[in-house]
Amino acid sequence: MTSNDDAPLFTMEELQEEFVETQIDLNGWKVLIVDDEPSIHTVTKLALQSFSFADKPLNFYNAYSASEARSILEIETNIAVILLDVVMETDNAGLELVDYIRNDLDNHDVRIILRTGQPGQAPEYEVIKKYDINDYKEKTELTNQKLNTVIYAALRSYRDITAINRTRIGLERIIKSTSSLLQENSLKDFAEGALQQLAAMMHIDADVVLAESTSAFASKTKEQIKLLACIDHGRASINDRFITHKISNILNTSQIPRDKMVNQEAEFFYISTVGKNELILYLEGANDVLRYDTEILEIFCKNISIAIENIRLNDELKRTQEEIVYSICEVAETRSKETGNHVRRVALYSKLIGEKYGLDKEQVEQLFLAAPLHDVGKIGIPDSVLNRPGKLEGENWEVMKTHAQIGESVLLSSNLPIMEAASIVAAQHHENFDGSGYPRGLKGNDIHIYGRIVALADVFDALMNARCYKPAWDLQQVDALLNEERGNKFDPHLVDIYFNHKEEFLKIHQQYSD
Repeated sequence: MTSNDDAPLFTMEELQEEFVETQIDLNGWKVLIVDDEPSIHTVTKLALQSFSFADKPLNFYNAYSASEARSILEIETNIAVILLDVVMETDNAGLELVDYIRNDLDNHDVRIILRTGQPGQAPEYEVIKKYDINDYKEKTELTNQKLNTVIYAALRSYRDITAINRTRIGLERIIKSTSSLLQENSLKDFAEGALQQLAAMMHIDADVVLAESTSAFASKTKEQIKLLACIDHGRASINDRFITHKISNILNTSQIPRDKMVNQEAEFFYISTVGKNELILYLEGANDVLRYDTEILEIFCKNISIAIENIRLNDELKRTQEEIVYSICEVAETRSKETGNHVRRVALYSKLIGEKYGLDKEQVEQLFLAAPLHDVGKIGIPDSVLNRPGKLEGENWEVMKTHAQIGESVLLSSNLPIMEAASIVAAQHHENFDGSGYPRGLKGNDIHIYGRIVALADVFDALMNARCYKPAWDLQQVDALLNEERGNKFDPHLVDIYFNHKEEFLKIHQQYSD
């Protein structure tokens, strides 16, 4: 290879040199060379053999026709740059490949550099105007230095585009998380999305750079560290305990400023004080962080910390609401000499059925909190009826049946969505699928799905456990009754769900036994 940087990219002497391809790091930038002349592949790799960008080398892929390039592009992802000839198996093979990449594959990230030895065949202005390419070069003008410059600029552009895409994905995850706070692990999802967005904002490649680093989002409350999310794509030695220990050391160092971005020895962290708690964003292996506008990053981190705190407060409110619901239920259950575990089991059975039935997460969560209140109307039933041994008949039975309407009336006084759902459950959990139930004699799908689900969950639990008027049944008796009442008392589809997932029902029964 000639040492003159302004010499043509390929010479006869270079073509005669033996090319020995160096070992390329698998995590390097993927460069696809598409040209029907083998010599072009050889000299291109010779010119770029010592090239690196962001401390990563190039990883070359070779295609000697447009059709071969298509096959590679269908398999290999994250190709950063394509050096593309125009004239190959046909006069327009290269341009047709550009159209295929941009339109059929919908790949607008890869940087396409058109190289042609026949500029008259594809005039530069017309090609740039018609096709989505990123650069156009004649092969004779690509000197060693210019080729390195072109590749450097292309990789910088590719890096920035992928960083923007990761930012968009991170934003989408955060927006999705904030709009579904009742979902399980929503706090973890939000924190993980925040970490991914932060990495993208700092041009950290989540697939490559984080393969040798770790990121974490943690909270410190009453001197206890809770890891909200951890992204670890590589080293087995990195685990939650290790990260928590490092974060603990940082949080317990009073000299480190709060609400300021700190970057020291390839460790980036931001400690936010929100209320009485502290939150920390932590990234290990983040070099060059300060090249980005630190003020923007600090604003981002502050906003994320406030959002995390709001989600946590919402979770605390949810837990408080759940505790209040169970406290009310336990009052009613205690009067009827039943255990508080009855309402917990009914709630868990109802949640399980709702999930298998196909209710969305918000509906399942609403049902889970509403189901325990199904018998709250029993607070209005006299003890002489409520705890009367044996089967209730006549006037006593008519009095007992009023607990459904009493519960509905009490719960309807609230405008809270959960209380509205609970009023439906209280009113309808004794309605039968064939219309023979009470208090209104609703039939089939006229009974709200919440009512149909809790009806099955309540009867299953009542049969499986001893009551003042009966001993516990064995499982065979319970199964026989559910089969017998399929389509009569119970929605047939819900009975099928029970039999298909019976082991999960029994696990709940055992875990929360009286």
